[in-house]
Amino acid sequence: MIASHFFRENRMLIYGYFLLMHVTGALSVFFWPELREQIDLIVQLIPLDGVRRFAEAFQTQGYWAYFDAQILFKGGGMVATAVAGLLGSGLIAREADRNTAEFLLSRPISRAQILFRRWLAGCAMLLIPFFSCVIFCWALSPQVGESLQLGRLLASTAHVSLFILAVFQATIWLSAHSTQQLRAGIIVLGFIMLNMAIYLVKHIWHYSIFNIIDLDVLLPLADRGAYPWKETTTLAAASLVFYFFSWRAFSRRDF
Repeated sequence: MIASHFFRENRMLIYGYFLLMHVTGALSVFFWPELREQIDLIVQLIPLDGVRRFAEAFQTQGYWAYFDAQILFKGGGMVATAVAGLLGSGLIAREADRNTAEFLLSRPISRAQILFRRWLAGCAMLLIPFFSCVIFCWALSPQVGESLQLGRLLASTAHVSLFILAVFQATIWLSAHSTQQLRAGIIVLGFIMLNMAIYLVKHIWHYSIFNIIDLDVLLPLADRGAYPWKETTTLAAASLVFYFFSWRAFSRRDF
């Protein structure tokens, strides 16, 4: 009941997220043949070093690099993390903002269970559309004369999913300390935008969190199955730490 209530509160956000991912993903796939014919010229015209890195990867690695950049990096690393920030911001803070905490906590269930069930529902709402989009675009790829190995693609998707969940959990931690439901989301979205700006600047891009899911990490997995265990462990550890501190803050909070 708690999970279904959390879904009903956020269903329009999730429906929009699902539609946006699938529509933009399909458009990206069908744009590839046109881009493929002009990639040499595009590389020469791009002024930003960070963006040129992607175009050069398209030039040398082909459709794998393009798919990773458009569907995994942009779709997962940018669109999905933005939704994670909005979704996680109200997971706890909404109760304080709407003065409904007393009603929620009066139910015969522990705070740990409330947090876990809402967290689980949020994970499903974030990852199901993301994985669905990846499989949908993979199935469309033969229409543009391309094919991808599904196993390695799903492994890459799983890695990016941990990035999305780490952002989601960090937002929940901020939400546990907030009295306004959008404050945590605004902070996280600002942090994401700052890191994207840093990522596009040549001399400082290695300080951006987006290095954890960029093509330097994803392409070795696609080429030879080299799974990024170091980055995956970092993301999993960050999620666990943020979950622990979220539970601790929620369990002690008197609203």
